[in-house]
Parts: sequence; structure tokens; C-alpha cells
Amino acid sequence: MSGSEKLFRSRFSAEEKDILLITCPCHFLCHFFILVFPAVTIPMMASFGLPLEDVVKLSFVMYLVYGLGALPAGMLVDHWQAKGTLVIGLFLMGCGMFLAGALPYPSAIVGSLGLVGAGASVYHPAGLALISRTVRQRGLAMGINGAFGNLGIASAPLLTGVLTWLFTWQTSLMILGAAGVVTGILLLLVPVDESITRETKDAPAAGNEMVRFFLIVCVGLVFAGIAYRGNMILLPAYLELNTTFFHDLIASFSFVKSQGTATLAATVLTSLVLLTGIFGQMIGGRLADRMDLRYAYLLVHGLSLPFILAMAFATDYWLALSAALYVCFSLGMQPIENSLIAAVTPNRWRSTSYAVKFILNFGIGSTVVYLIGPVKNAFSLSTVYIFLSGVTFLLVLSIVALLVATRRIPSLRN
Repeated sequence: MSGSEKLFRSRFSAEEKDILLITCPCHFLCHFFILVFPAVTIPMMASFGLPLEDVVKLSFVMYLVYGLGALPAGMLVDHWQAKGTLVIGLFLMGCGMFLAGALPYPSAIVGSLGLVGAGASVYHPAGLALISRTVRQRGLAMGINGAFGNLGIASAPLLTGVLTWLFTWQTSLMILGAAGVVTGILLLLVPVDESITRETKDAPAAGNEMVRFFLIVCVGLVFAGIAYRGNMILLPAYLELNTTFFHDLIASFSFVKSQGTATLAATVLTSLVLLTGIFGQMIGGRLADRMDLRYAYLLVHGLSLPFILAMAFATDYWLALSAALYVCFSLGMQPIENSLIAAVTPNRWRSTSYAVKFILNFGIGSTVVYLIGPVKNAFSLSTVYIFLSGVTFLLVLSIVALLVATRRIPSLRN
């Protein structure tokens, strides 16, 4: 038995394991489906004869609904159940992805991806609220759950790239969509007891003061969403255009067909880069349980800043390394961020607070798809990463503002 498995068995009750058994796969699939699209942007450019910025815009509705759909999803959870809501989300994602491949026209793809976004919007208000209310070791559980989300993030470009290389981008979307529907059916069989309620400390202050703290966090969530979504949309194409070492390595194998090798190399490299987020999540989960959440949040975001800036100037190996370190820190903050939101909101508002988070993080953050084109056309694609590093700097400043505003609170901890 591995150390991580022993830790899992010793830290969680049987009921808590059932909770994670449903939330972890759903978190994986949520991030997987939302990041299939960036892996096929280059093939779509060839199919539709459109520039990169116009292909990227096809995903705007998906990312907008991904954020805005969180509020109705959270309300559904509060009035019904988390498991049923999560399964509905899987069906929507699977059907939407299948239709995007079956109806490969720009206008149809916008609507099909909108279904994917609606399905993906379900997970965070449902899954995170379920964990925060029912699992005692909240930071550890958020870290494990977050690692599954990062595994979905990392595997999306890899599996999509391999399927596109073997078949076509249309066929790959249909295969992945069908797999999502089948997974939803299987998860219906997983028993989850949603009646468990763990005692949790309420917010350390009350009234208007805590509303003000939460609003400061919300400002940071907008900046975080813009930086996160901008990088995730661009990363596969950016690596394909600015790295050659991995393409050369794959092309050196004589049994590998040459057609589509550049896209395959970029999507595999993207997956390797995104895998570092899993280590970041586990570190972030430990920090969330051991540090004041405010200082942990500042530390991890502060460490991400130099690496997203370096991505604007680096190429080949250095670009891949910078991207990997940025992903490690920028995704590793998630258990800390989710714990911080829980710490500054009462239990009865938990689903709503997470819904607000994802409206700001992913809904407003989705507007970055309309910022990429003007910056790229006025300067260059690499300048987009200078812009994203500036947004990350504003995020760090918002965390400093939170520290100043909450200076009278001795500690904010799980």
C-alpha cells in the first residue's frame, strides 16, 4: 500500500470516502471537457480557414456559461441534491462535446460548446460545497480533489491530441463526448450520503465587515480568472508555435506518421506541463491546513508571477520549464483559495459563495478571449503573456489589500 493510499485511508471516514469517490471523478471530467477545445484550435484553423483569435472566440459562450451557470447550479444543489446535479452536468458535457464533433460548423460549435460550459458549471458549486460541508480534513480533501481536477486539465490536451492525430478533430470530439455520457451513467451507481454535516467554524467576524472581506477576495478572483483562462486557451498553440525540441523528438521515430506531428507534440508537451499542477495542488492542500490562509494565498500567487512573465520571452526548453512552474503555483493555490472562501463566509452561504467565485473566476474571466486578439494584432502573441503577467500582479496586490483589511483578525485557518 502506497503512502498516499495509507494517508487517504487513515484521514477519511467511509462516508467521506464516498463523497470523494463522486466529487473527484466529476472534478476530473469538468476540467477535462472544458479544455478539450484549446487542443484542437490549430486543426480548426486549417478546417475553417480562420486566424487563431477568431477560432478562440468560438469558445466564448462555453467559458461564459461555465462561469455564469454556477449560480443556478448552486441553487439547484441547495434545493435538491449534489449527486443528481453532478450527473446532469456530465450528461450535458458529453452531449455538447459529441454535437461539436457531429456538427463541425462554426455557428453549431458555438452552441454545442455552450452545452459543455453549462454542464461544467455544475461541478464547483456542487462538489466544493459538498466537500466543505461534510469532510473534516477540508484542506487535504480539497488538495486530493484538486489533484483530480489537474489530472483532467493535464490529460485533456494529451488524449485529444492523440485522438486527433489518429483520426480527425471531429471524430475525437465525438468519441470523448460519448465517453462522458457513459461515465455519467456509471456514476449514478455510486452511493453518496449527503445528509452528513460536519461542524465547521463560522466566519471569524460578522456583518458588513465580512462582506467587505469577501468583496476584496472577489476582486482577486476576477484577475485570477483572466490570467488562468488566458493561459489555458493559448498554451497548446503557444507551445506549438514557440517550441521545436519535443516535435523533433517525436519526429525522430520512424514509425510515427508525419501528418499532424506538430500538433501532437504540442498537446503532449502541454499535458506534461499541466501535470505539475497536481504537485501544486497537493502542496497547496497541505499549506491550507498548516498556514494562515491569507499568507499561503499570497505566497503561492506571488511565486507564480515571475514565471508567467518569463513565458513572454522564453522559447523551447525554457518556455516549457517556465510554463510548468507557473502552472504548479497558479493551480496549486486552489485548495487555499477554496478554503479561504469557506473561512470568510458562513456555512449557510457556502454554495452561493462558491457560485459567486466561479461567476467571477470563469464567467468574467472568459472575456479574455476578446482581449487576446487586439493585443496580439497590435503587438505579438508573446505580448499577451506580458499582459497576463500584469493581471497577475494586480491579483497579488488584491491579496495584499486583503491582508491589510483583515489585519485585526489574528488568524484565518481551516
